Amino acid sequence: MNIFPVCFSSGGQLVRGLGYGPSSGAPEPIRAILIHGYSSSKHAMDPIATAVSKAGYPVLSIDLPGHKLGSSGGALISFDMVVQAALDANRLLPSPCRPVYIGHSMGSAAALVAASQDGTALGAASLGLGYPVTVMRPEASVINYYLERWEWVDGASPIEVGLEMDQAIPPALEELAGRPFLLVSGTYDQELPPFSAQKLFGLAHAPKTHKTVETDHSGIPGKAAPIVVEWLNELQDSIGGH
Repeated sequence: MNIFPVCFSSGGQLVRGLGYGPSSGAPEPIRAILIHGYSSSKHAMDPIATAVSKAGYPVLSIDLPGHKLGSSGGALISFDMVVQAALDANRLLPSPCRPVYIGHSMGSAAALVAASQDGTALGAASLGLGYPVTVMRPEASVINYYLERWEWVDGASPIEVGLEMDQAIPPALEELAGRPFLLVSGTYDQELPPFSAQKLFGLAHAPKTHKTVETDHSGIPGKAAPIVVEWLNELQDSIGGH
């Protein structure tokens, strides 16, 4: 595969990432836009990027501003900023390929919302998403967990971002109706446990697919890679890509 750095402006901030082109030089008609989760970086999405590009699909995986593990600098202003970065990433490289937005955790909500706002998008894949995202609990362990996550991010707190996600998800699911939606959840996910994934899936419209993998929240991208490739292949077949 060809791997190359990308850099673009979104909302007045610099966003960096990597593009992945198939080694054959003849990409499939679907492009994957990858968005990582809160307090993470594009490295969390590397298993998806590698598997999808090896399957012949071009990929663009971004590092969101404000994430200290990433390369973009800047600040995480809001959840809307994450969605806009995904949309701007797709506009970066002119291509006849139609996008599919794929994300993990916060990025999984951004993938869903970005696809709902992008009329050219074929669908969305959410890895590790449930509803509601934020459950306000007063336990000290929960509060400390959020504070620890926030230390790795310059900008909005995980609760602020989570509340924005909870507002954005239901209308996005309505707008996405009629386009394929893939949800992959972890059986041991404590951040967005199985019952929240089941509730989210119930809110989604057909065509929709729900798969589970034996892992915790952070391990979902690694386990989900073959599922995502299979789903993309089915999506490509449905549009006459082969």
